[in-house]
Amino acid sequence: MNNFMTLLTGAALLAATPALAQDAAPAVEAQVGMKVVGPNGADVGIVDSVGGGAVVVDTGKNKAALATNAFAKTDNGLSIMMTKADLDAAVEKAAADAQVQLLASLTPGTEVKSVTGAAVIGTIKEKDAEYVTVDHDGQAVKLPVDAFMTQADGVSITMTEAEFKAAVAGTQ
Repeated sequence: MNNFMTLLTGAALLAATPALAQDAAPAVEAQVGMKVVGPNGADVGIVDSVGGGAVVVDTGKNKAALATNAFAKTDNGLSIMMTKADLDAAVEKAAADAQVQLLASLTPGTEVKSVTGAAVIGTIKEKDAEYVTVDHDGQAVKLPVDAFMTQADGVSITMTEAEFKAAVAGTQ
């Protein structure tokens, strides 16, 4: 789920900062451990990972995935058009927005799929502030809210079908 949130956060950040998305700057070669600074030259964080067209920046408080074209090369690393405070605020807002969207989607009757989306795990029977009860082949399975995520095609749990079945059987 962390990877999903990171990628979701990166997409939300790019949508929230049109200047980054509009510039057709060439992608930079980012490497793990590179320093990232903001427009004023102050530290923003370091490159945590690179892959899939995204660079994950660790601010020390949050991690955010940004498109490679959001960066410019500097003498000492990379720069972005956001300060550390702005980037942290954007990550936290994106996470809060995603949580609101998730909670709104966890309604009775909603189909729940595996993390891959390949298998239907069951249907939501009920939820409270902490748990969601899923009807899985006539068996009520209670899972914590943070075991769920929204995807383009609906609600999923953070497990594969095999992991879910093993957990329900008590073998995991």
